[in-house]
Amino acid sequence: MDFESEINDLKRRVGDLEGALNVIAGKLGSVHPEIVALSTATANRFDRVEEATGRISGQLEVVSNQVWSLRDDFPELLGSAIKAALRSTLD
Repeated sequence: MDFESEINDLKRRVGDLEGALNVIAGKLGSVHPEIVALSTATANRFDRVEEATGRISGQLEVVSNQVWSLRDDFPELLGSAIKAALRSTLD
């Protein structure tokens, strides 16, 4: 068994692995800023969506209050309209 050639072969293989790791680390280093930028853009977009959802929710609450108010006032409004219509037909 030739130990020196085995050692040299192992050194070469370790060197190949280190080279591959350096390439991968370089690729990750170039991708990291893009990931940070994407994360920031996504957070900004979700913030805008949350703001819009809040505005819509507020508007729906106003509409809901108005509908409930109309429900409470509707019998009186209908009664007044019927009385006015009856008065105009009798006159």
